[in-house]
Amino acid sequence: MDEWIAIGIIALIALPIMAIAAFVMSLGARSRIRALESRLSLLEARGSGAIAAMPFETPPYIAPDPLSFETDTPKTDTPKTVPATGIPSDSGTGGFESEEPALPEWVEATGVSPSKEPKRPKESFEQKLGARWAVWVGGLALALGAIFLVRFSIEAGLLGPGVRIAFGALFSFVLLGLGEWLRRSDRVTSFSRIPAANVPGVLTAAGTVGLFATVYAAYALYGLIGPTAAFILLAVIGMGTMAAAGLHGAWLSGLGLVGSYVTPLLISTDAPNILALMIYLIVVTAFAFALARLRLWRWLAIAASVAAILWGVGMLVGGASAIEGGIYAIILLTLTSIFLVVDVQRDTTTDRPDWFAIGVLAGLAALLVLGAIASHFTSASIAACLVGGAMLLLLSRRYDAVAFVAPVAAIELIALLYFWPAVSQAAVAPVTYIVDALSIYFPLPDAIRMFGVVGLLGAAALIATALTRLQATPEAGPFATTAQAAAASAGPVIVAIVAYLRITGFVSSIAFAAIALALAALYAVLTERFARRERPESALDQVPTGLFAAGAIAASASALTMALEGGMLTTALALAALGAAWVQLRRPIGVLRYAVAVLALLVLARIAWDPYIFGVRAGGGVYLSVLIGYGIPAAAFAIASVLLRRVRVDRSVFAAEALAVIMAALLVVFEIRAIVFGGDLLSPTTALSEQGLTTAAAFAFSLGLSRLAQSRPSPVFGLGSVIARVLGLLNAVIGLGFVANPLFTGDAVGGGPVFNEILLAYGLPAVLAGLVALRTPPLRLRWLQAATGVVALILAFAAVTLEIRFLFATSPDLSWDPIGSAESYTYSVAWLVLGILLLAFGLVFQQRAARLASALLIVVTVLKVFLIDMSNLEGVWRALSFMGLGAVLIGIGLVYQRLLFGGAKGSDEADQPPPESGPTADAGNV
Repeated sequence: MDEWIAIGIIALIALPIMAIAAFVMSLGARSRIRALESRLSLLEARGSGAIAAMPFETPPYIAPDPLSFETDTPKTDTPKTVPATGIPSDSGTGGFESEEPALPEWVEATGVSPSKEPKRPKESFEQKLGARWAVWVGGLALALGAIFLVRFSIEAGLLGPGVRIAFGALFSFVLLGLGEWLRRSDRVTSFSRIPAANVPGVLTAAGTVGLFATVYAAYALYGLIGPTAAFILLAVIGMGTMAAAGLHGAWLSGLGLVGSYVTPLLISTDAPNILALMIYLIVVTAFAFALARLRLWRWLAIAASVAAILWGVGMLVGGASAIEGGIYAIILLTLTSIFLVVDVQRDTTTDRPDWFAIGVLAGLAALLVLGAIASHFTSASIAACLVGGAMLLLLSRRYDAVAFVAPVAAIELIALLYFWPAVSQAAVAPVTYIVDALSIYFPLPDAIRMFGVVGLLGAAALIATALTRLQATPEAGPFATTAQAAAASAGPVIVAIVAYLRITGFVSSIAFAAIALALAALYAVLTERFARRERPESALDQVPTGLFAAGAIAASASALTMALEGGMLTTALALAALGAAWVQLRRPIGVLRYAVAVLALLVLARIAWDPYIFGVRAGGGVYLSVLIGYGIPAAAFAIASVLLRRVRVDRSVFAAEALAVIMAALLVVFEIRAIVFGGDLLSPTTALSEQGLTTAAAFAFSLGLSRLAQSRPSPVFGLGSVIARVLGLLNAVIGLGFVANPLFTGDAVGGGPVFNEILLAYGLPAVLAGLVALRTPPLRLRWLQAATGVVALILAFAAVTLEIRFLFATSPDLSWDPIGSAESYTYSVAWLVLGILLLAFGLVFQQRAARLASALLIVVTVLKVFLIDMSNLEGVWRALSFMGLGAVLIGIGLVYQRLLFGGAKGSDEADQPPPESGPTADAGNV
């Protein structure tokens, strides 16, 4: 009974296949008849001379050669493309798209050239549904049918494990054979013209999926084969699928690629063999690279590269040794060099970057560094990094399309040194002395010695590679020139800085300073050498000159930093910026101006990271420390901006000016704090004198910057003036009005009866704010000018009032003493005097705002006398208050009548002074 069931199952499998084959054969015969009719019509037309009247848009279809290997691109009446063998791609895509158009076969047969290229007709919904989707759904149905059939046999218990596996393999081979037979047969030509509906390819894909499932079931479900056999079979199936893609289409290679790289994950074993896995991955990757290069499938090379690198990371995480990881990365680097660089660029000298190859090489460089980190920087992993870096530099030297791997090699070296715990290794390792001349004078631990040798060799290799390429023939293009010069100028400097960080921890070191200074001297020599080789007609010649000059500046700044204390970094960078500005004045190297801007940004970042850029923060030496830490950079950037302006005005000038202003402002702020608190910059409190002097400094900066904005047009000075004015107003309102106001804080006021903290904190800012209010902001912010005038009046009023309160106070706390009659009368007199002074100032300098402020003070005094003095004052003080107020008001009235509203009518008009002109001409409206 079981035999009949098995026969029935076979029949169920065979009948659909036979039906499909019969249908295919009938369609093939019909298509061949149509092709013969088309050829006969063409021959008849050629014989009768009617060929000229044939429309080129509808050429006759000619069946393809059934033995052709181009079945992945079915031949239609549209122009085909053929690989340009031996002609490298110049598109920067790694040579995977170098195809050239060829004429259609019907044109070659007739000898007639079309007037225009025929367009491929748009696929209709019926064509998509019947020709494309049906094929794919049919292939999926076949695969699912096989799975369901096996499941049915398992659930029914009809067949044993061996028979199930045999039937699965048989069915898969039947599908593979049918796909190959249809590919070779011309009977499938007529309906195989749609690339996405390749029936042979779909059948082949279904067969490969079946084989994958069969082998995995034999291993994982039934244990019929061991892990080694399963591994080998799955690998063969995966690579065979990729090989079949060369016949059936690119999409099939993706299936094989996934199967090949997933195979190691499907096989589990108690004793994993890393070496065998490495060999397998290397073979699969090489096979994928070769197929991708042969068929010009760029995506396949990308996918294989990513998968190989991810597997390398996985092996390192999984415990691969340093030697195994290094060998794997070096072999992958070799394969990438051969297939993606050497083979692609062998017949070309293009300078267009091949970013695909560069990206793969960068990933392998990262894999080498990760291997060194995972193995705790053993000698084998470090040697692998050095070998990989040397290979990268050789590729960048030979092939300009991948010249950017020179900076990649520099980044690899920097990362290696940065993560290398050389100091920790040296702390646990004994010091050994090698008997040679160098070790006698410089005894170092082995770890430190190796660290220095690696950094020195790497930096020397970067410079040597760049020099040999920049001076070689043929000349390097813009991309290669920039990449090589950038790697040689920036790489060694950053290497020196990283080594200084890792070895000394940013502590002063004369040895590292000497190394950086020697590097700066080398770059200076190279700058002079390449400057002499510049040609007037070549702008490219200025690139290495500028980059080496920037390297010299960076190395000089690093030398100053290494020689001085860590807090002197800003001073060193500022002096380097000044030196760059002076050199560009002597020799017009454009990059030096940008170097000044970059150094300014670095100083700004350093300040943002830690505003206390000086070493001393408390004690008597803080004054000099602040002066050096901020004063020297401020002067350096100010002089640099002047030198830069002599050539031209650009963003470099503005950057230098901005840093000069910022450093000068910080100098003043920190010096004020040091003076107020006796050299203690870390005091958690503030004081009235500090707030007052800071406010006065802000208004003084606003005045100075506004004057500079008039004499030297610059957005820095205009914007800086506005910012300083706003900061001064905020500090006056918040700091002097509430935070440090002695009426609210109860703090004692220091100083004598006249010259004290009140005069310093309120009087001086009031005068400066008044002067600022007289100047229109550079950005024409009228509201800001009015606000400044109001704040100046309030500060002056507060200064006078608090001075009187301080004179009559009997205790340090000004807020608790009662106000007597003499004190109240003094307020009235002082306010009137202040109003008179403002009126006199407004009249002399024709300032209407000052006269309005005077009028406001007088109104306040009048209200105070009538509302407060009348009820509080007694005796002579009340009389004197009203008498004085009346006399002052009468005098003010006479002044207004005589000077502002004077002018007799008729004969006396000529004796009157001329009316005011200019901005105060409307003062008579008061």
